[in-house]
Amino acid sequence: MKIAVCVKYVPGVSRIGFDYENKTIIREGVPSEINPFDVLALVKALELRDQCNCEVVAVSMGPPQAKEGLIQCLALGADKAILLSDRIFAGSDTLATSRALSLVMERESPDLIMCGRNSADAETGQVGPELAEILGFPHVSQVRSLDFNSNNNVIHVERVTDEGYQEIECPVPAIACVTEGIAPERFAKREDIESIEETSIEEVNCASLDSEPSMFGIEGSPTWVEDIRRVEPNRSAEVISDMTPEQFGVFVRDKIFEFIKNTPNTS
Repeated sequence: MKIAVCVKYVPGVSRIGFDYENKTIIREGVPSEINPFDVLALVKALELRDQCNCEVVAVSMGPPQAKEGLIQCLALGADKAILLSDRIFAGSDTLATSRALSLVMERESPDLIMCGRNSADAETGQVGPELAEILGFPHVSQVRSLDFNSNNNVIHVERVTDEGYQEIECPVPAIACVTEGIAPERFAKREDIESIEETSIEEVNCASLDSEPSMFGIEGSPTWVEDIRRVEPNRSAEVISDMTPEQFGVFVRDKIFEFIKNTPNTS
């Protein structure tokens, strides 16, 4: 059995800036990390490997510095790492990204593909479902529990819903997008990173995918950012101290009435 884990190397959310003219995220000079949900997917894949003796492959698409994220994946225990990196891929939306990933997945032929539920920078949650559609695989989202039954080649999952959760049995090959609870969060140790820094990471460019370049990048992306706006809070802060619970309740009630009174009726 082979498990492929899609990993995105994302800028730290607290340090993200925006280019308002080009409507893009500014990544230069911003420290990056493995997308937290993808870390959970990788840790779960490694747990499954311990149970069924399978191969775990980490796959990422991004600029050359995304190799640092894959090094961390190898340090955590992944058996192999693949980086899709090419200037032609720059500006790819989720669909163009899914196209590129699908070509690598077809070559690797994994039994199970695991992704985080969404990335911390864009939060679309689209790559997993789009990848499943392109490959023709069944797809389960919001997975909080997953087990593999090698006797009949199915995965048993629990997926979170608004009402609670669903229990699903799904044949492989399949794609599972995981969320909190799937596995404990782990981080690579410094000594483990240093021990594998010279490990070879396979790099894949557009030419090696043997595909039309217009499928990727901005040209292959049907979505675009219409506008980016800066939202500044305009509410004033008021510090409340030395109030009894009863006094605080009266204070909050009066504030609510004042807000309703001063809010224009637009109906």
